[in-house]
Amino acid sequence: MKVQGDDLPSNRAWLAWPEVLNVCQNSSNREALITPHKRFTYTQMAERVFQFQRLLTSLGLKAGDRLVTLLGNDWVYPVTYWAALGSGIIFVPLNTRLVKAEIQPILDEVEPRLIISDERYEAQVPDNWRHALLLQTGWTSQSEHLSSDIHPPFPVEPLDVAVLLYTSGTTGKPKGVMLTHQNIAVQFYQASRVLVPMSPADRVVSLYPLFHSAQHVFLQAPLTIGATSVIDEFHPDRVAPLLSNEHITIFFGVPAMYHILLQNPKFSAEHFPHIRLLTYGASIMPMETILTLRQRFPEAEIRNLYGQTENSPAVTGLDDRYALSKPGSVGRPLPGMTVSIFDDNNHEVAAGVVGEIVTQGINLMKGYFKNEDAFKEVVRDNWYHTGDLGYLDEEGFLYVVDRKKDMIIRGGQNIYPAEIENVLYTHTDILECAVIGIAHPILGEEVAAIVVRRPQSTVTEEMIIQYTRERIAAYKVPVRVRFVDELPHNASGKILKRELRELAQQGAL
Repeated sequence: MKVQGDDLPSNRAWLAWPEVLNVCQNSSNREALITPHKRFTYTQMAERVFQFQRLLTSLGLKAGDRLVTLLGNDWVYPVTYWAALGSGIIFVPLNTRLVKAEIQPILDEVEPRLIISDERYEAQVPDNWRHALLLQTGWTSQSEHLSSDIHPPFPVEPLDVAVLLYTSGTTGKPKGVMLTHQNIAVQFYQASRVLVPMSPADRVVSLYPLFHSAQHVFLQAPLTIGATSVIDEFHPDRVAPLLSNEHITIFFGVPAMYHILLQNPKFSAEHFPHIRLLTYGASIMPMETILTLRQRFPEAEIRNLYGQTENSPAVTGLDDRYALSKPGSVGRPLPGMTVSIFDDNNHEVAAGVVGEIVTQGINLMKGYFKNEDAFKEVVRDNWYHTGDLGYLDEEGFLYVVDRKKDMIIRGGQNIYPAEIENVLYTHTDILECAVIGIAHPILGEEVAAIVVRRPQSTVTEEMIIQYTRERIAAYKVPVRVRFVDELPHNASGKILKRELRELAQQGAL
């Protein structure tokens, strides 16, 4: 079984910068960007973009060159982004949490003409690339006196590479995902018209790191329709005044952010009445968290998205209308996309049968930068193999079961850790958890849970095992529960189960 999304409009050029420029010309006095220390109307944002473009030209950069950034959540990120895209320069935002040894091979592969870094991350730039480094203060000060009157030409075709996003490397060496101008323009359209229908009156907050592929979309897509993007870093104690003072209407977050915010009983519609839509992605949201959100924001829509960086990143979305009738679903394919489920022999399976989720369509990346072999491993016969397990129901709604590599096989029985984790998250003493497979001499694998307890909790291993035994089949019940202070995460907020499995193999768990 496979499911196709609706058709995309046939009369669009699928170039994002001209769309934003048109908004700047027609919504000149509307607020475009709001950050803790600076606010921009659309006219002011365009002027800064043009100044940055002139500086890029004066520094010798041209279409096709790579511009690497190590920038935090501030106005410099989106303005630099549009300056690069508007000049045909490839924008390469790096994860600011990477250390020098991790950044080194990426820079060696990318060979950037310029690296722009926030002063906080200067020490992470390897010595052999410091000749290309320009600190953020220098970047902004050198450009602010340049003319913004001359609009440079736009030397770009839809299938030219616009952005190079390095994957988080949960399964090994990070790979550079090449997204075209068409990829991002289509994704911005899908996000602002279908995934999270926006209007110019909306104020969309970006608190997750801007280099993340999903946050990247929710930062930039509002600017293509004249809405306002509000940017800050995620500090739980700063979220409440920001939501209130800026009258935020749309909130995007990853499940871990919602989990933290819901610890505060004031995170509710009573205190933030302007919020009309809550959306999430990047990892599976426990059902308990979704139900709590519904109780706190009964009038707000809750929408989720599913995808991968390789798909720009969103592939499917669940409309709030189906949240109750399709609990646990990540929705149907977005316009221009097709989703199917394959078995291990690359054959389509019937509705309701679990297999690997595969995708096809206009969102798919152009390839991996300088890594054609890796591209051929995941894209076969024009189908992108996600590595996720899931199924489609009779009405074409997609359900994600787990990562294929995370599945536990116990005595021939397939066990999906996400199912057990959802049960564990209903326990009031559990703050965060991960379920992995551990080696067993007879069964092959057994189930183990690694748990972060809430402060002051005294829950024991035996109590948690008994709790799960009452709620799931016996063969799925963890035989071991280990308590830790925190779980390892990547920059996307995903738990690094590979590291947990390695620790278990070493006897450290």
